[in-house]
Amino acid sequence: MHDMISAQYDPWPALPYAEFKSTQHLLHRFVQVLGKVKLTTPFEPHWSNVALWITSRGITTGPVPYHQGVFSIDVDFITHQVICNTSWESMEYFALGSMSVAHLTHSLFAALHNLGIDITINMVPQEVPDPVEFDKDTETREYRPDLANAWWRILISSYSVMQRYHSRFYGITPAIGLMWGTFDLRDARYKGLHLATEGINSGYIRRNAMDDAQVEAGWWSGNEQYPRPAYFSFIYPEPTGIDQVKIKPDQARWDNTLREFIIDYDDIRLSSDPAQALLSFFESSYLAEARKAGWESDLIVSGEPV
Repeated sequence: MHDMISAQYDPWPALPYAEFKSTQHLLHRFVQVLGKVKLTTPFEPHWSNVALWITSRGITTGPVPYHQGVFSIDVDFITHQVICNTSWESMEYFALGSMSVAHLTHSLFAALHNLGIDITINMVPQEVPDPVEFDKDTETREYRPDLANAWWRILISSYSVMQRYHSRFYGITPAIGLMWGTFDLRDARYKGLHLATEGINSGYIRRNAMDDAQVEAGWWSGNEQYPRPAYFSFIYPEPTGIDQVKIKPDQARWDNTLREFIIDYDDIRLSSDPAQALLSFFESSYLAEARKAGWESDLIVSGEPV
């Protein structure tokens, strides 16, 4: 069975940003729509309630309460469908393909309406440059099923490594999730040190995300500023001298523009042991950041060396 899986399934596929860009635009805006649907759930500190979850076929909202039941929205990157299920035994689905964000958004809310679910969201995208309202973003975007599937497979492989990293922290750490604003899979570690946010002028979202000392690590598929997929790790507040620290693996580096540690995804996937190389990046960047910031050493469970 292992040999059959290995022959048919590449856990670390290539994902060239230039080719993925159009599909990414469509997916990023759509997961923002899904995330805004999850805003109907009770708020949890650090926006923990609005993350999307990884599944064996794609991503999901997980259960969203509605009246006396729950519904969920799943995106299947094997059959390339959006599937809406309810606890009252009704289901609607439609196909993903090349289309506009507006068309995709309309298709989702039409499916929900057919299930008796009527929810209103703010149609303005968050945390993106030059936001165009979802229902007014009418340009047709190419949807590449092969690249959407590759993006999801990278999420799966990254999540598996991040679970090992996640399990070793004694402090506050919400579940690993896909953050729809910034379109990244992230793991966050909180020190439990409340920070004043009055001086943060980036609005409500950032004020509720940056109100605790934290180390965040994860993966994202790139953007115009950094046009290639990469893993990242940063600490907030940023301690003096963190930009001078060397971490593992050798290709990892501090990026002065992004203000975080970075290692390109291709450096991980082309290494002899991608999972171990990635774990080394997460562990060594955390240790460097935590030591510089004076975090307690007993927040880490003893385990595998980095």
